[in-house]
Amino acid sequence: MYILAIETTGAFASVALMKEGKIIGQVQGSDRFSHLQNLMPQVKSVLKDNKLSLGDISAIAVSKGPGSFTGIRIGVSSARALAQILDIPCIPVSSLEALAIRAEEGQLSSEAEGGSVLICPILDARRSQVYGGGYFIEDGYPVEKVKAGAYTIEEFLKAVQGYEKVMFLGDGADACKGRIEELRPAGTLTALESIRYQRADSVAMLGARSFAEKGGMDYFQLEPDYMRLAEAERKLKES
Repeated sequence: MYILAIETTGAFASVALMKEGKIIGQVQGSDRFSHLQNLMPQVKSVLKDNKLSLGDISAIAVSKGPGSFTGIRIGVSSARALAQILDIPCIPVSSLEALAIRAEEGQLSSEAEGGSVLICPILDARRSQVYGGGYFIEDGYPVEKVKAGAYTIEEFLKAVQGYEKVMFLGDGADACKGRIEELRPAGTLTALESIRYQRADSVAMLGARSFAEKGGMDYFQLEPDYMRLAEAERKLKES
């Protein structure tokens, strides 16, 4: 079976194609936050490169969030539309979990495997907050140790303070670099730039595992995971 994977929660949209558990194609965007213009051309490109059509796709895995609110909406809406048109299931994937398994791709892979390093994807949520979670990598997949959620960077660093070694991924590691260095001067690692940000092949990997274990869902059941209210909703609620 072919799984199409969509990742739009970060600055660069990407699309991957998986066949029977192996990534056979990926297109990574180069324009920041141009998901609306680039996503469907990326889908067409990865299918064309593999001499396939949309009708060959068996399921669509999509990063449901957290991350960029606009990016999440574009990715989830696109996945819903394609799934409805093609009458195939959707597979929601946590962007934090998908980012966590990128630690396996190179840097510290032997240390990350088996739990000697806590893998902490943190995404910039603005207003001095991050979306974050802490994971050990077991058998190649993330196991949550620090609950995923919206934190101030101070709250998140407190939540992981009991772990000797922590590796940060995501744009939150960039945005909060100074504060991290100040509050956690020892035992802190930042992932190499080549594996630090979201990418669709990780969504495909988690999506395939999820589909094998519990199947997919109908397009109308797919919901985004923003982890907090949008700015306009927050202001409305406060007023």
